[in-house]
Amino acid sequence: MRELREFRGAHGAFQAAGVGLAGINADTLAGNLTWSDRLRLPYPLLSDPERVAADAFGGLMRLGIGGWTIELFRRRTILAGRDGMIAAIWDKVHVGGHAAQVLAAARALEGA
Repeated sequence: MRELREFRGAHGAFQAAGVGLAGINADTLAGNLTWSDRLRLPYPLLSDPERVAADAFGGLMRLGIGGWTIELFRRRTILAGRDGMIAAIWDKVHVGGHAAQVLAAARALEGA
């Protein structure tokens, strides 16, 4: 939730830089609509309950525990350029200051 709020707070700066935002998780669409309304998110919060997008982008962590395999969403940020190509990936996301890191990388990408 803290990460959603941080990106919400930086949304205007992302818009000014010409960068679109979207969040994604395994919650249901109804659950994400509730979170989006409650937090007043100015960007879409996408639902991936079947974990298709998470698997495609390497966002799943599979753990074997006592003969069982569980799948967890890994906190991950992906920055795509205007050409649609992945420009940067953050795998070990520390929420505090992360939106500023992503914004700086997006601005650097535009300046390149």
